[in-house]
This record gives sequence, structure tokens and C-alpha cells, in this order.
Amino acid sequence: MENADTPWNSLGLSPEMLEQIEKAGYKSPSLVQAQAIPLIREGFDVLASSQTGSGKTAAFVIPIVEKFKNKNGTYILALSPTREIAQQTGAVFEAFGAPFGLKVAVCIGGASLPVEKEALASSPHIIVATPGRLCDHLERGNVWLDFIQCLIFDEADRMLEMGFAKQIDTITEQIPKERQTLMFSATFSTAVEKLARAAMNKPKEVVIAKSETTTPKIEQKLFWVSEDRKLRELIHILRQDPGTMFVFVNAKERAYQVWRLLSNAGFDSATYIHSDLPQEAREQAVAEFKSGKYRVIIATDVMGRGIDVDDVAHVVNYDVPREPEDYIHRIGRTGRRGLTGHASTFAIPGKDDRSIKAIGKLRGVEAPDAPEPQSADSRNSRGGRPPQRNQGPAQNSRGPRPDGDRNQKPRGPRPEGDRSPRPPREQRPRQDHAPKHVQPQATKPAEVAMPVKKAGFLDKIKSFFKR
Repeated sequence: MENADTPWNSLGLSPEMLEQIEKAGYKSPSLVQAQAIPLIREGFDVLASSQTGSGKTAAFVIPIVEKFKNKNGTYILALSPTREIAQQTGAVFEAFGAPFGLKVAVCIGGASLPVEKEALASSPHIIVATPGRLCDHLERGNVWLDFIQCLIFDEADRMLEMGFAKQIDTITEQIPKERQTLMFSATFSTAVEKLARAAMNKPKEVVIAKSETTTPKIEQKLFWVSEDRKLRELIHILRQDPGTMFVFVNAKERAYQVWRLLSNAGFDSATYIHSDLPQEAREQAVAEFKSGKYRVIIATDVMGRGIDVDDVAHVVNYDVPREPEDYIHRIGRTGRRGLTGHASTFAIPGKDDRSIKAIGKLRGVEAPDAPEPQSADSRNSRGGRPPQRNQGPAQNSRGPRPDGDRNQKPRGPRPEGDRSPRPPREQRPRQDHAPKHVQPQATKPAEVAMPVKKAGFLDKIKSFFKR
């Protein structure tokens, strides 16, 4: 989402910063960067809304480093919702700040408290932290926030959804009221609006409306399927699309469960992450996905939000997201940098109808209705078994059929440190045990192309700042 009409040298940045931007490979500023950077440089509070992958991090890192590059002291605090996002934000601050002598301290759960304490004692110019870990350091007296001049909320909606409101209140109470506050997010909720009222002073609004309600370079499909058909549909997509893939689920136990089922089906090129994995194991899984060792990564919304990969070919919503905004976050992982992406959503008729309608409402389109359940009599009246899109995925010569024996051990290694309990038997997907020469009877999934709205935007965001 670059803005070729606005060159970097028109944003008032110094020649030294322009040199660093060129080294980083940024050809031209994205829309959010072109609009936010001048406002931040002028000292305004800025409330910015733009999709995942639109360059929000650089939009606040570049002007903040430019403003504080000649100052000594801990003046900048950036809050991130997850460890992965904090690490990525810290890396961007390090890349742009190090040439100007700025030091960065990253404080996240799972890291060594003594090591972080030492880093904080060295008076870093920039602190990047998750709210929970920063509160731990505040309680221990390892850090003081009396001199913070710039407070940044990165992915504000996610922080509040994760329940960090109390920690955010604790942190903001210890920061001077005379400060610059920046809030960046992909979507806005009532809770985010409330935080903006409490923490910001007449913020300037930057809203990139186009990508909040539509992603024109993403081919979106909806599959109405039963729970026991999801695995087959996922394998069918894996065989059709050889590119990298995100598979989103709604629970950490579910991430392991789906990975195990894929391993049983002979697919060894998948890995997974969830919040119970040790930090080292999660970082290794993400690094191996980025390096190409695995082409599929299974994740929850919280974990998937922290992975920055530009060339994801396909996003599969194995579970319909609980919140419609998460649909926008999820599919925003593909179709970046002008590439065409694909997004497939598996919805269960009678269970996910309301969620699909809510997603359609958010996107400003009319969502398709769920198909009527088909009885055995109605199928027989048409002359037997209903036709299927395919006679099932091709059998893997190296492993069992996709719905094979669930007691077989998965082929891939389980990430070290994962101690998540297996889901109770009644919660596991029902699996067929028909002889190999018999095709199990199943209803064909109803495939629907998701409607695409050509233009539009969440107008309530604008109305909030016109009160």
C-alpha cells in the first residue's frame, strides 16, 4: 500500500534519516506513513487506524527517532500486546535508532527479569514492553516513568481485548500528563475509544479507510461445512495451493489438535504456536516458518498477530473468528505488497451463522445465508449419494488417509516444552473409520464466494472525533 505520489523527502525528514530509510529498502511511504509522520513530527497526539501490514510500525518509529535522536534519557515508551509484536517493534526501533546512538530495552514475559532489570538500569532511550511485564518491573522498582515524553500504544485494540486495561491504567498514571501520545490500531472498538478519551489530548485522526472494510486483492471464499469435514477441506486446499499458509483457530488446544491431525495425514510441513509454548520454542517455530522449513503455521489470533511475513499465499479460517474484527486481522496476512492472496473460511451451519452475518456487516456487504440441512431422504430422492467437489483428497502414499486412526502418533516433532493436554475425547473431531476402499458418505461443502465491497469505511470512527 505504497503512496507513490508522496516521496520520502517531502515529509520533512533529515538527510541522515532518509539515508536510513533507503538502507531499509522503503521505496516510498505507505498511506499511513505519509499522513502520520508529519503530524507526529509536529508534536500532535495521533490516533491512526490502518490494516495489518500497512506500515504502522515505521509510521511511528521513524518520526520518533528523528525527534529524540539528540536527547539523552528514557523518553519513549511503546506498549505492545504480545511478546512477538514487542520484539518486532523493538527491532525496528533498533534498526533506525542505533545509527543515531539510541538504545532500546525490550521487556516481555518469558524473558529473564534480571537481564531486563540491567537493561533498564542502563538508561535506554526507548522502552518497548508488554503491559504485564512492565507492571512487574514497576512493582519491583526496576523502572521509573517520570520522564517519559512519548507514549505509544501499538495494536491498541488487541491489548484491550487481551484484558490489559488495568495494567494500562497503572502505567499511564505514572507517566507525565504533558506528553505526546500515539495510538495505532487495525480496528477500533468502544473500549479503544474510551482509552483514547482518557489518554490523549485532542488527537489528530489518520484513518486509511480503504483496507478496513475491503481487501480487493484477496480472493475470499466461504465453505459451509460440518466439523468432521474441516480437515478434508484443509487438506484439499493444501494440495491445490503449494504456497505458504496461515491456519487460524480459536483456542491454543485447537492449534495442537489440528497440527496433530495434519501430521497423522502425512503432512510434515506444518508447525504451530500458542501461548503455553516457551518463548524459545515459539521463536523457533516462527523462524522456521519464515525460512521455509514449514509452509504452514497454525496459530490463534493473539499469536498470529505477532508474525510479520509479506508473502503468505493463503489464510484459512479453520474456525470462524469470535469477533468480526479478527476476520479483518486474519485475512490481512495475505495479499500484501500488491500480491494477490487467498482466504478461505470454514463455517458450520447452525453454529456460525451469526458470526458470518456480523463479518458481513463489518465489511459492509450482505453475507450469504447458511444452507438448509439435508436429510437422508432428500439425498436419496435425488438418486443416492450427493455429488462431491472431489472424491476426497488424494491418498498420501507415505501416511494414512486424512481421517485415519487418531491413535497413530504424529509424524512431526512436537515443539519442545509444549505440555498442553490433549482435548477430551468428546471434543475431538469425529473421524471416519471406513475401510480404505469405501468412500465415506459426507455432504458436499457449500462453497460461496465472499462478497466484496468496493468502497466504504467504519464511519463511527470519524463521528467520535466530531463530538
